[in-house]
Amino acid sequence: MIEKGRLTVRQLASLMFLCTIGEQILFFPSMITSYAQQDAWISSLLGVGGGIGVLLIMLAVYRLDPRLNLIEHVLRVLGPWVGAVISAFYIFYFLIGASTFIREMGDFMTTNILRNSPLWVLHLTFICALTWGLRSGLPNMGRTAEILLPIVVLFLIILTLCLLPKAELDNIKPILGRGFLDPFKGFIAVLTYPYCELCIFMMLLPYTEQRPHLKRDFLLMGMIGGLMLTLTISMCLLIMGPFMTQHYWFTSFNLSRLINIGNFLERIEAIMASVWVIAVFFKSVLFFYGFVLGLAHLFRLSSYRNLIFPAAFLILTCSILIAPNETFYLKVIIPYWIDWDLTCGIFLPLLLILIHHLKHKLQKH
Repeated sequence: MIEKGRLTVRQLASLMFLCTIGEQILFFPSMITSYAQQDAWISSLLGVGGGIGVLLIMLAVYRLDPRLNLIEHVLRVLGPWVGAVISAFYIFYFLIGASTFIREMGDFMTTNILRNSPLWVLHLTFICALTWGLRSGLPNMGRTAEILLPIVVLFLIILTLCLLPKAELDNIKPILGRGFLDPFKGFIAVLTYPYCELCIFMMLLPYTEQRPHLKRDFLLMGMIGGLMLTLTISMCLLIMGPFMTQHYWFTSFNLSRLINIGNFLERIEAIMASVWVIAVFFKSVLFFYGFVLGLAHLFRLSSYRNLIFPAAFLILTCSILIAPNETFYLKVIIPYWIDWDLTCGIFLPLLLILIHHLKHKLQKH
């Protein structure tokens, strides 16, 4: 086995929560509101239920053989040739995913916090942190997530409580005023962005301690992360309204700028930025991990560690080249990302399960 490290169930659950909110804590309100308007909170709430179904599909793939990760499942079930093509598809997905998350971080920092900093410098700094984290090993990443999780949750609760006095119910009325089609579109988007991207955990589950409550904690933290995003989008709608929520790209960050309690507690948007950077770090490092581990399995290497530094330079380059500017990213990349996520998170796992059971029945006959 290439990966020798082991995660505890609590560490896996911590990573699950952080990756569920991931970069979505800033982008989620704007994206979902663009589909469902004032009913975006309904789309998000329904999407949490649908997301549990997506996670159950991923667990079903894992249960086919708990010793194997996603790439190993693909190669075993689909054979060396077709399996190699689908594995390369997933590996490329992990590469572009890690590059995109880094680009999102860079665009956010250069437009809101470090406006005069060169984009490539921020990317290089972040990729150095990712490389250091990955070199530290899977168990250390899990321990760090376990330590930082309470801080992230505490910051999000503080932000929510500070904003509650500004909420107005009229901003989400009329409920279902435009029918069910728009909330359904938003529901599909919720399945895509937070939940289908969690297919990366099919690379981690085999390296988690086998405990009876593994499934329960896996699903529970996915649900809690989705509910936290639902709370965030609800607060954005209640305070800013659907129009402003849709047209501010970093909505929750701009929302945190409105906090002012007694002219004393204010300008704490850096807290939201800190929460987001922490969550993006863990999501990026897991996609980075999936990329190098997948390559090691595809090419039958004995270790993935020698691939970390070359992969870091490749991801750094892709993060710069993936889009010429933020407008291109918003208008061109994101609409097609839904199809990619649905393919990697739902359709291909279901195909693996179907072919596995068909081969099993044929072998019996």
